Formats: sequence, structure tokens, C-alpha cells
Amino acid sequence: MTVPDDPTRRGGPWRRVREFIDSLAGRLLGLTALAVLAGEIFVFAPALAGFHEAWLRERINLAQIASIAVSPDLEVAESLEYDLLNNAEVQRVAIQGEGERILLLEDPNAPSSEQLVTYDYTHASGFQRFRWAVETFFAPPGRVLRVLARPRFEEADFIEIVLNEAPLKRALNDFAVRFARISMAILIAAGALIYFTLTAAFVRPMRELTKAIELFRDRPEDVSIAFPRSPRADEIGRAQRAAADMAEQVRNALRQKERLAALGAAVARIGHDLRNMLSTAQLVADRLARSEDPAVRLLAPRLERTIDRAAGLAASTLKYGRADEDPPVLAKVAVAEAVEEAAAEALISFPETQARFDIEAKLACVADGDHLHRILVNLMRNAGQAMATHARRDKTLVIRAARVEGRCEIELIDHGPGVRENLRDRLFEPFVSAAPEAGGTGLGLAIARELTRAMGGELELTRTGAEGATFRITLPAA
Repeated sequence: MTVPDDPTRRGGPWRRVREFIDSLAGRLLGLTALAVLAGEIFVFAPALAGFHEAWLRERINLAQIASIAVSPDLEVAESLEYDLLNNAEVQRVAIQGEGERILLLEDPNAPSSEQLVTYDYTHASGFQRFRWAVETFFAPPGRVLRVLARPRFEEADFIEIVLNEAPLKRALNDFAVRFARISMAILIAAGALIYFTLTAAFVRPMRELTKAIELFRDRPEDVSIAFPRSPRADEIGRAQRAAADMAEQVRNALRQKERLAALGAAVARIGHDLRNMLSTAQLVADRLARSEDPAVRLLAPRLERTIDRAAGLAASTLKYGRADEDPPVLAKVAVAEAVEEAAAEALISFPETQARFDIEAKLACVADGDHLHRILVNLMRNAGQAMATHARRDKTLVIRAARVEGRCEIELIDHGPGVRENLRDRLFEPFVSAAPEAGGTGLGLAIARELTRAMGGELELTRTGAEGATFRITLPAA
């Protein structure tokens, strides 16, 4: 029997381990482990040095107590001296005061000074104390120490003891094992508490948010995919609320696009049939224009213009809906020639409108010549229509062009009534016409901006008011 392949099981446990390592929880666990290890080192090092020094000071105190019982003027029995030294676990005790060194107790078998390792606690720094503890921890067997320290029970420069390092090494090893076990257990418990707390407070919400985003990426239309909304005020809560709002906006946009797509398909079918009907109506209008009835001949031109506008609206709508504009073929375009050619074509229907050119000499831009021509013709026709319907006598269209910071800027300045305030923010949206009374479809500016942006430029309305409007085309300069 063949077991079907399950993509979630490929790679076995190693894949799941790798995924956990790469996850936020795995990295948090690694950081927690490093923090526990660092804490163990920072706690263990001073504790080891402190135990090392305390053990030696205890030997010094015992040796000094033993030496107090012995007066320098009295002779002590060798057996008593041996018992005192053995009880203090030292081989020699001496004290230095007022420039004189006094030997208090000594084992006859004590080694000479050349064989001793000296630890001077009278001037030792913290690092030296730690280094001596580490030396003892890793020292070879058989070492003998000479330890100097301030006396506790009497005034003197220092007290000196000589002792074997073996008992200290055994005590230090036992202490290190006990302390490491206890401190590691405490740090692991603290680290686990911190890890699970941070996981619950930060990692789990981020995991839920990430999972919701991934599911939403694959199925944005699925309303069952819910984004968590948290009341928390930190960045995670803000991200959760922002993601939930974004998902709702995207779903609304998708629903709107679906409706628009369905509407567009219906409009395309209607538009196709409407064009056929308008063609028939056009033929009828032509025959009516040749009628002998004066009233019919008077109304026929108006009917023809109405049919032409309806046909133009249907054609423009279908063309915009197809979104099949050819990609721009960028080349060097002489701005003066492009502007003059577009003005000659666009303003032929507006004989009262005069074009005045203020173009920098030899100015060229990087653009598609046909697309730039369409953009300029559209803007100039709009300007001609705006000034034709305006009562102002000045019907001059000013076209300025110059190179500004590596960009080619072309400005078209008319003296029309300007753009109405309620249309300024939506001027470049499809089917929004600045002059609906002129029979415009509201697609010209939307197409012009798309063509401009496709060439790496921008089209914008920079000024409008009672004195007219100014449109600026920005393109890469050649």
C-alpha cells in the first residue's frame, strides 16, 4: 500500500526543528539560553573567587588563634606545635610588624620559600582574586601556597601562612559543583519563566497575526479568516488592528472590483450593441438632413452632434476598459517640435485660441513620441474648450518648457474658469469631467496621467482658480 505524500511531513523531524530554530520562538529560546549561560558565568566567577578567599582567610584566622596561645618567649613542645599547625591545616605561621618578622609556628618538614606560590591579599585586586581561584581550580597536584593577609586579632603589617593547596582544591571543587547545580537550576527556572512569559505576551500574538496574514495572502476573499484585534496599546496591538483594517479594506476593494468587472462586461456588451444602433441612427440623421422640411433640416445637425457624442463616449469607454495600451517606446524627443505639432492639431477647432511658446532652446526629453503627442493634444483641447466657454477676452494658451534638476518640465497655462473645487481631488479619476457641458467623457485626463506615468513621469494640476489652470508634465530629460 502506497502512502500518499504529505508536504507537511517532508524532511521529518529535522525540518520541524529547523523551522522552530528559524521562528521567533526559537530565536527567543536561543537568546534566553545565552542569557542563562551569561548569568551563570557572571554569578559563578565572583562566587568562586569569594569562596577561595574565604577558605584561605579561615585558615589564617585559625593559624593566628593558634599562634596567640604561643608566646615567643616560651618554648612549646614539638607535639603541641604540631597539633596546633595540624588543626589550622598550615605548615608555617609568621607575623610581620614594625619591620620585624616573627616566626610563630613551623612544621619541620615545611618547604623552602623557593618552592612556594604566593598569594598576597594585602594588595590584591578583584581580578587577581578571581585569577587565583581559577589557578587553584585547574592547578596540578602538590602545590604549596604562601598566603599573606592583614591579621584580624592584633596589630601588624601582615600575617603569613604556608599550607598545602590540596585541601583547598578539594573544597573548591565541591563548592563549584554544588554552586553550579543550584545556580543553574535557579537560572534555568528564571529563564523558563521569562521565556514562557515573553512567548505568551509577544511571540504567540505575532504567530497568530503572521498565520492570519499568510492565510489572507492565499485566500483574501475568505471572510472566515479573522485577524485578531487586541486592545493592547503597544506595537503588536497596533499591528493587529492595522492588519484587520487593511484586510477589511482589501475585501471591500475586491468586492467592488468584482462588481466593476461584472459591470464592465455588461457595459462592453451594451456598448457593442449601442454602437450598432448609433450607426443606424447616424444613417437616419443623414437622410433627415437632406429633408425638404426646414424644421427637420434645422434639428438634424443637433441630432447628428448628439449621436456623435454618444458614439464617442461608447468608443472611449470600451477603449479604456480594455486597458490594452501599448507599452511606451522611449526615445529622445525634441520638446519644441512635439509641442508645436500638438498645438496645430488640438487648437484647429478653436480659432480664437492662440498658443504662445516659451520653450528652452534644444530642450529634449526621454519619452514615447506618440504618447507625448496624445497627452499634449488632450490637455490643449481641454484648455481650448475651457477658454472657449469663458467670457474673458484673453484666450492665449501659454506653453512653457525647461530643464529643472535633470527633469523636463512642460507647463500648459490657460486663462479659463479653472477647475471647480469639488472636482480637484478627483480630476484624474476615470469618468470625472472638468467640463461635462462640453460633452467630455471624463477619460482624457485619466489616460493622459497613465501614459505619463508609464514613461516615468508625472502629470499634475499645479494651479487653478479664477485666473485659469496650469497643468505640468514632468518627464526625464534627455
